[in-house]
Formats: sequence, C-alpha cells, structure tokens
Amino acid sequence: MDPSVPSLGPSDLPTPPLSPRKRRRHLRESDDAEGDMSLERYLQRVEVYRSTSIPSRFPSPVKLEVLPSLEKVLRPLYPEVSSILNQHNLPGMMMYRCWRMTKPGYPRGDVPVDIFSVLLDTSTPSISPLGPIKDEILSLFRRHKVSAHVEISNDKLCHQPTFFSIALNHPLVKAYDRVMQNLVAILKQTLGSNFNMLCPFNVGPSEAKAQPTIVVFVEPWTITNWFELRLQVLSQLLPHIQADSFDIEFLPGAMSSLNGGDIPFTHNVKEHEVPRMGSSIGIEGDKNAGTLGGFVTLTHGDVVRRGFLTNYHVVRPSPSQRPSDSNDFLQSLDRFGSSPVRPLANRITMESPSGLDKDATAAHISERLEAMRKHETELNAKVQERELLGATPNSGILEALSNTKDSIQEALLLRSVVDRMPFSLGDVQFVSGYEVRGGHVMDWAFVQMSKAAEPKFFRPNFMPSVPNKYQPEIWSPSQNSAIWLGKKPLSEFGSFKDGDWCCKKGRTSGFTAGVVNGPKAYCKWNGPKVRYTPSGQKVEMRALETQEFVIVGKRAGVNEESFCTDGDSGLFVLGESGEVKGLLCGGMEKDKWNLGLASSMPDVMASIQEKMGGSVTLSLPT
Repeated sequence: MDPSVPSLGPSDLPTPPLSPRKRRRHLRESDDAEGDMSLERYLQRVEVYRSTSIPSRFPSPVKLEVLPSLEKVLRPLYPEVSSILNQHNLPGMMMYRCWRMTKPGYPRGDVPVDIFSVLLDTSTPSISPLGPIKDEILSLFRRHKVSAHVEISNDKLCHQPTFFSIALNHPLVKAYDRVMQNLVAILKQTLGSNFNMLCPFNVGPSEAKAQPTIVVFVEPWTITNWFELRLQVLSQLLPHIQADSFDIEFLPGAMSSLNGGDIPFTHNVKEHEVPRMGSSIGIEGDKNAGTLGGFVTLTHGDVVRRGFLTNYHVVRPSPSQRPSDSNDFLQSLDRFGSSPVRPLANRITMESPSGLDKDATAAHISERLEAMRKHETELNAKVQERELLGATPNSGILEALSNTKDSIQEALLLRSVVDRMPFSLGDVQFVSGYEVRGGHVMDWAFVQMSKAAEPKFFRPNFMPSVPNKYQPEIWSPSQNSAIWLGKKPLSEFGSFKDGDWCCKKGRTSGFTAGVVNGPKAYCKWNGPKVRYTPSGQKVEMRALETQEFVIVGKRAGVNEESFCTDGDSGLFVLGESGEVKGLLCGGMEKDKWNLGLASSMPDVMASIQEKMGGSVTLSLPT
C-alpha cells in the first residue's frame, strides 16, 4: 500500500456489517480489492451478492439467452447441485438457469459466455459467502467434464448504482469543490486518457436509500489498482468530511455526442408532416440524424433571420459523403465556425425528417404491406374454399378480411404521406465549430429557413404535453408551472440552476424529464481530439477538461429514468415555467443514457454574440 495514503484500519473485521451497503464497503476496504486488475474484475471482486467463475464478468445489465443444450447436459447433475447448496443453508427460494451471456455495444461484449446460474430470491442481507459454494459446483462440473461457468447471485441485493441529483450546498459537494483540482490530477496521473468524468451524485438502489458519492467514469477494461486509487481519493476528502458519510464509485462509461441511427416513425407519421421543436432533422444527401432544437429569430444589426437552433455536430457534413477536396472546408469550419464575416464556403441544406428516418419508415411500411397482403391472400383463399363447398364463409374470417383491407388502405395512405417527405428547411448559416469557451464545450448551429420553408414551417414553440408521472409537483409540492398545458408559446430564455426540474422532447426518446445536478461534471472528451478557442487556437482535448451541466433523468415511481439517448442531439431543454434553459450537447453512457450534458442558454448566446460580432439578439417567435 502507498504509505502516503491513510490506513482505514484492519480489513478482516470479525463480523461483517449486516446492511448491503456496509458489507460492500467492507469488501472494498479488504485485501480482496487490492492489486492491479481491470475495472470489470474489480467490480466483480467487491460485489457481495454475486460470485462468478468468469474472470472478468461484464457489468450488469447483460443480455441473457436461454441455452437448452447446456441445460440438457447439466440437468442430471441438478440433485448434486442442490445437495451442495443445502449444505450451506442459503435462505429463500433458488432457481437454476442456463444462459448464454453477452453485452452488445460493450467492448468485448460480443464474445458469448455460457453460464450455469443459481438465482437466489431473498431479501436477507446476511448470507454465507458465495465464493466457496460456487467453487464446489464448478468442481462438480469439471469432474463430469462439463465446460461452463458458474454464477450464484441475489439480484435483489446486487449493487446496481442508480444516479440521483445532489444539491450544490451538500457537505460532500463543498468538500469536493475544495479538492477537485487535486482529484483530477490524481485521476489523470493514474488513469491517463482512460479517465472520462468526475462528479458527485446521490447513488443507491433508490432515491430513499441513495448515499452521497463521488463518481468516476472510466473507459471499460481499464487496469489499475482501484483499492489504492480509492484511498488516494479518500485522502483528499477526509480532512473536510467524515469517511462514513459518503462513498466512491468507479464505473465504466464514456461520453457521447448522441449521434443517431435510423428510426422509423410509422406510429406517428402525422407529427412529422409539420417540422417542429423536437423533430427529426438531417443533412440533405447525407446519412446523419439529430433533433431540431427549436425555432428562433436571430437579429444581427438590421438583418433579421428566422430559423432554428441545433448542435454543430448535427449539421456537420460527414467526410465520407463529401469529395476529398472538401477537407479544407471541414477543417476551417471546425476551427473557426461560420459567421457573417466568415460565411460557409459550401452549402449545407437541412431537411426534416432526416433521410435516414424517412427511408427507415418507408421500409417499415413496405414490410407491413407485404405481410398484410400475404394475410389478405390467405384469408381470400379460405373464403373461396368455403364458397366452393357451397358453405357460407365464416363471419370471423370475413371480418378479418375486411379489417386487413382497411389496414392496407391506411398503410398505403401513410406511404403516400411519407413519399412526400423529407421537407427542405433551409441552409446552415452560423455555427460554433468545435469550440471550447470559458471551460465549456460549445456545440450550436443556426439554420436559416428558406423563403419557401419559412411561411410553411416557421412557428412558435410550445411546451409539450407533460404526463403526470413527470410533473414536478409529484416530486416537490412547491413546484408548479405557469404554462403547463402549453397553450402559450415559449417566450423566454433561462439558465440551469441547482435542483431545477426540466424536460425535453427529442427525436429518439420523445418526452422525458429530469433534475439539474448541483455540481457540474468534470469531463474528459474523447472526440473530437482537437477543439479550438474562439480565436481559432488549437486545444488538445486530452490535455483539457471541461465542466458541463448535468441533467439526471427522473420519473415518478421509477428508480432510474433515461433523460436522453442517441439521436437526441440538438434539442431544447425546457424549464417548469416554459423557459428554454439550454441546448443538449451530449450524454454519459452508463449502459443506458441516464445523464444528459447540456449547455446553458446564456453560454450559448454569449458564444453566438462573440462569433457574430456587433449587435446580436436571439429571441423566440410568439
């Protein structure tokens, strides 16, 4: 152990604490957690309620597929497995399952692992150590020459960290603020480029049981001595806060700009007939997709432009879609952005919905039509068969045939609507480029509506309908909204404040709500590798961290709610009174998107002002 960090006392306590949280903390402070290992193995080592023979198990959640072939081989051994388990007096019900485990989208997660799983169903936190039991079952399988991993777990009690917002005035946040730079230096020195984000949250299985926690996100499969790193982080915080009042989590996760793939919108084609705040957008002739933030009026001196805001990376052309001689154009756009004195050298036209989404929807409708026509043919054959026999066709078949014909006509009507899409909206005029300003990433673009599109589509933005489960008064009776029903246009810009309720409507995830986390997140960005100051000076992002506002998804009755997902890039983040608070620019991946990263509107407007020069006003249409 590093002598420069404090000792927390003996690790082999005679009687482990009973609560799952305290048992887990005891394990993190034991010798089992020491030594260089991958993050995945560390998380496995400090899990009290799961023991597995997989050397480095994927973090939960994972994809599990039933494996009948393995069950067929193991079923004769089940009596001996039961005998082993009974000897250890494990409480509650037990179930045996044979799975093939993968974790799609996770590095190395496509390599399947076959496991025999014993699932414990008990809420009793004090149980026998699971490791020796797992080893006995594994030895049994090996004696019978069965090649399969063994896992015993109590999923009710397994550690499943869920994030909740923490107040800016919380004692942990105050302590964190005093030593944040020291923590960042330690993490950079130990983890290098594998360190992604640092931020305090409340973390736990539910909001009621959440504990103040310093959360460190790192790249999957990062190898270090997590025991020592945890002690180094503790050593910085302990002079300012008691050790038992907070915890430290190391988790796999990487920031994403939320670029989206294709999404069919067959279920809500009507919503896409008129582009609006939250609609799908893309570059004409390109293969990208994002979200229309909202319509705005940009006044520069005496020139008034009507259009909409979104992210720069949503309107940035794909290099693969452009000729090689356009590389200079993209490099200049990334470095300097565009403004009245530095206009775009190439035209970029935006459309809605994105070509990706339109094509996916058309393909989905075609598949439905093919299936329904096949069904219609089968039903017609049954009717004809009855008629040839001189019998009256079954009324149920006739009704099904009529309904199928109606559905075919509806699908044909939908296809005719989709065939008229996408709609050309206008050209990109001004963008931030890959800018870093005032310790924040700037990622905005203004698209000016064309003369043809402006009278058709430019309109006020309205507060989306807010389902009861998202309404802020459910979380705090003191909160309510002045324009809750959305009868008035959004007319004001606001800013993010600690604990504020906020919501959004995105291309992919639709309506969600969340809470602004008190402290900002300290972020290390993996891409792009280079950004630029407002004056165009190069900044290597591996040497720079930014601080970004974090929105934690929240919904009544659910422990964890995703705030955003791929394809939501560029949307407006709204406040409880209908003010536009910010522009979503990214998210933090923790198996699902629970955290959104956003730029506050005052920062966006200041960047626009600096980029444009002169007198600039941004307003919302009313």
